[in-house]
Amino acid sequence: MATIVVETGTGSATANSYVSEADCTTYATDRGITITGTVADLLIQAMDYIESKNFIGDKLTEAQALQWPRYGVYIDRFYVDSDTIPQLLIDALCEVAISIDGGTNPLSTLGRETIREKVDVIEVEYSKSASSSSYLTAAETKLDKLVKNMSGMAIRG
Repeated sequence: MATIVVETGTGSATANSYVSEADCTTYATDRGITITGTVADLLIQAMDYIESKNFIGDKLTEAQALQWPRYGVYIDRFYVDSDTIPQLLIDALCEVAISIDGGTNPLSTLGRETIREKVDVIEVEYSKSASSSSYLTAAETKLDKLVKNMSGMAIRG
């Protein structure tokens, strides 16, 4: 089982999460969701996804383990202090952990959606419009204001 070290905005060199196990469990419970897996393990897996994002602003220090805290960040045109971990980020991390617990891991290898399969003289037809990745709407909605769009500019909500 993983040991969670929460980043509180200090730029910790050992942090591996933006939320504690207890706070993630409370987040889920407040939404009527029961987490069945080991919360620490789910948070570490969720962090792999969250940390892959191209966030706005710049890391506070080179030595910090995670992408946050950051400076030069504005959300809804309001400056975010460089020692702040945005609640949107914390909530998104919980959403990803909950999704992984429910069987949807955004970093897992996914197969294409099969429309038709024939056994004798094998024939398979794949959906042309099927996505090759999972889209976690609840988490991505929270991350929208924190990540850069394709041009490198912040997406403004």
